[in-house]
Amino acid sequence: MATSTKNSAAIPVDCTTCQARADGLCEGYAPDDLRVIAGHKSGDRRVKAGQEFLSLGEPCDAIYNLVDGWMVLYNLLEDGRRQILHFALPGAVLGFHPAHGAMMTYGAQALTDAVVCVIPHKALRPLSRQYPEIGLRLAWLIARDSSLSFAHLTSIGRHSARERVAHLILELFIRCRSRWPGHRIEEMHLPLTQEHIGDATGLTGVHVNRVLGDLKTDGILTFSYRHLSILDPDKLVDVAGIDPELLQSWIGQGTPEQHARAEAYGGGYRHSA
Repeated sequence: MATSTKNSAAIPVDCTTCQARADGLCEGYAPDDLRVIAGHKSGDRRVKAGQEFLSLGEPCDAIYNLVDGWMVLYNLLEDGRRQILHFALPGAVLGFHPAHGAMMTYGAQALTDAVVCVIPHKALRPLSRQYPEIGLRLAWLIARDSSLSFAHLTSIGRHSARERVAHLILELFIRCRSRWPGHRIEEMHLPLTQEHIGDATGLTGVHVNRVLGDLKTDGILTFSYRHLSILDPDKLVDVAGIDPELLQSWIGQGTPEQHARAEAYGGGYRHSA
């Protein structure tokens, strides 16, 4: 296990009540199957907000299923600048490498208090033989995150600063909102700072502050003290430069209820080409 995980605290997770099941590795399994799957785990860990969980260049011999909380995946340049690669939400799988003994190619830090369950790489082969859907589910989760990463790369490479910030905020809002019971709630706690937004979009803190101010002035959204309020969803979708029909791809397979929420949010709004 990566040495940075040693500072995390052990905590038991009840697989039958795990809130990440609907969008995670164990989606759709009955309680008896979950008990068998749990037997392949090497433990569960709690990670405090701000704590480094995985470090660049360290060996990793387990996958970590994010049960609760947010984590940020990042890379560091030689001069200390950070590029945020992805924001991991409950259901995400961290630490998977196809090659035995591979080193971590990214770091992971807890944005909020988080909980992960740990499955050793050596347990994946017997587990996937017993439950073939696990292997397919793991492949799908990795593909979903790759798709999100491609969208981030395109946004940073081709979008204006205003479009980048709008795209990131809209993505995180849709991914979180798909878990909520209501369809038309446009407010949420977003556990990011302007520095996080800058590191994810390749912008300085001053530039991010200016863009957020412009979006507020234009009546599109407000973001202050980690509280996000979307004032005009139509305009936000337009500024982000994404077809509303593609919003469902940000939650991937999900559940029928999650897709209904994404469709209700994006499909009902106009889109300017």
